[in-house]
Amino acid sequence: MKKFLATLIHIILVIGVLVLCSSKLSGNQSEVEMIPYRLVPSGDVNCPIDIEIIHPLTMTHIPIVYSDELEEIIMDRIAFEIINPFVQNEIFNIDDKCYYLLRIPYTGVDWK
Repeated sequence: MKKFLATLIHIILVIGVLVLCSSKLSGNQSEVEMIPYRLVPSGDVNCPIDIEIIHPLTMTHIPIVYSDELEEIIMDRIAFEIINPFVQNEIFNIDDKCYYLLRIPYTGVDWK
């Protein structure tokens, strides 16, 4: 009887642990917005490379002032990732929105 009671308690504890530990994981993986960019020749003597980005969807319905600030932050992040290759391909946050930079090779074709 003692062995049966110990086995029953063990089974109840295992089921309880499984129920408590198998809760739904909440992540922001589906809310990450990718920002494609490429480095293009600028024709400037002092800085021969320019950054060309495709604006993310979150920048389409916001005020112009905030859009300009967001574009400046994204440009700074692109420059940061170019200078520091160990932080490339990481998700970063701007105002509780997740972004991911995607570098596209320059082929000479205009996006516009």
